[in-house]
Amino acid sequence: MDLENLKVLESKIGKILDRHEEVRREKDALANKLKQQEERVAQMAGRVKQYEDERRELKTRLEKIINRLNGLDIS
Repeated sequence: MDLENLKVLESKIGKILDRHEEVRREKDALANKLKQQEERVAQMAGRVKQYEDERRELKTRLEKIINRLNGLDIS
């Protein structure tokens, strides 16, 4: 192997290492973005549960009010 072939090999290895580093940074950025989105989904799921609980409570209270009104003798 002559010196020129060694330089070509060194250049190719350098490009491979540069691309590897670039892909690793992209992977880290995507992993971070995924984590943020998962946290957002969990937060939204919590809000949905809260709204569902509030809706159930309102429904129960309205049913009680309607039953009380139905029990009144308004003739």
